[in-house]
Amino acid sequence: MMIQKLPKDLPSFYIKLYQIVDDSSSDPIISWSKSSNDNSFVVWDLKKLQRDVLPKSSGSGRSLKEFLAELRNHGFRTVVKGPGELEFVHEDFARGLMTKKMMAKALSERIERVDAQIKAMKCRVKSRKANLRVENLFQKLRI
Repeated sequence: MMIQKLPKDLPSFYIKLYQIVDDSSSDPIISWSKSSNDNSFVVWDLKKLQRDVLPKSSGSGRSLKEFLAELRNHGFRTVVKGPGELEFVHEDFARGLMTKKMMAKALSERIERVDAQIKAMKCRVKSRKANLRVENLFQKLRI
């Protein structure tokens, strides 16, 4: 296993997934594809993945169903290999160093989340201001 520092601005799912796939001790269960395709990995044993690997790795989905949903949500495509085996491909998820493209995508996702949080906060502030105006009007009417 090649030890490397992963960028801190990547969403935790990508980091956890990379660590799981890159861990040679779990190669009989999940590993980088043995083909020349450096941006795919294979789940060799779905049952063992669910039983042995996923429960130990928070952030990658605790059940197989959650894990597969997370992969789809992050743009991974599925290629069926054989009974109980699946290959997952993502053009920006590569063996070796994480690519700049993956980091840019992760940063873009983070910006979108922060923008959504800011919009939600602005709505709450606007709503609170309106409530305060109504309360002030009621107080003035009582006098």
